[in-house]
Amino acid sequence: AAAEQTVAIKTLVPRMEDPERYTLSKDVGKKAVQVAIDRTRREYKREHKAISRELRMDAAFIESERRTDQEKRDSKERAKRQKNFAWLESEAATLNQQVALGGGLLKGGGTGAARAKAKSGKLGIKKGGKF
Repeated sequence: AAAEQTVAIKTLVPRMEDPERYTLSKDVGKKAVQVAIDRTRREYKREHKAISRELRMDAAFIESERRTDQEKRDSKERAKRQKNFAWLESEAATLNQQVALGGGLLKGGGTGAARAKAKSGKLGIKKGGKF
């Protein structure tokens, strides 16, 4: 069996002795002044995009925080309303139970008063005491 050899992969690294003298393929054939202008324009464009991206991300984060705070406030108010509404319903139920038990606890409710007036014949739904 032949001995296996490990072969190192050649790394191709561009030689850039002076980064200032390095020219992009976009800038080949241009005058130095125009190259400087174009480089500055590209840097400005990159920075502008980065800042816009950060502002969008910040705005999204602030909006999500605002919505969570609003949801907390709304849920507190909703719970308070539900508690009050439940109390009101229980009070109405208690009142209806007392009326249903008869005159010992509470009189009124329903059409009982209208029936009594109608039976008297003096006033009511129809004179004569019938509905």
